[in-house]
Amino acid sequence: MFFLFDHQMVYCKKDLLRRDMLYYKGRMDMDHMEVIDVEDGKEKDFNISVKNALKLRSLAGDEVHLLCAKKPEQKQRWLRAFADERTQVQHDQETGFSLTEVQKKQAMLNACKSHPAGKPKAVTRPYYDFLLRQKHPSLPTAVPQQQVFMLAEPKRKTSTFWHNIGRLTPFKK
Repeated sequence: MFFLFDHQMVYCKKDLLRRDMLYYKGRMDMDHMEVIDVEDGKEKDFNISVKNALKLRSLAGDEVHLLCAKKPEQKQRWLRAFADERTQVQHDQETGFSLTEVQKKQAMLNACKSHPAGKPKAVTRPYYDFLLRQKHPSLPTAVPQQQVFMLAEPKRKTSTFWHNIGRLTPFKK
């Protein structure tokens, strides 16, 4: 799972047992990456056949990531999102939008206060939706990449299977 923010892309892994949990795996600084549209077929850097792929290459040249979408429409949406992110960052620079060091420190303090040290940090769905509505959501750069973030999705509707099976099955003690 990938989440694109201004200046960075965060990637997470779904929990295999609890599908409502995502585990933070890392982030990429988009200020130092270029996005390359990869044609379907044999990809030369990885020597594999790809379909609906795009490549993120570090401007320093030491890092290459290959991302494949399930459908061509999804690939186009990602390409547009990367272009929009760069446009937004450029617009922010032109208009002088920035956070002061005091604002950054206050945000870090607020984040630390709301989550006791040593416990995994979780983001509930309403707060996650709130973050997505923000014009400039970002993760603080001081957070270690090894730290686990769990993003909660809405729970599925509970099944009535066990209720019905228990009611219908004539077990005796």
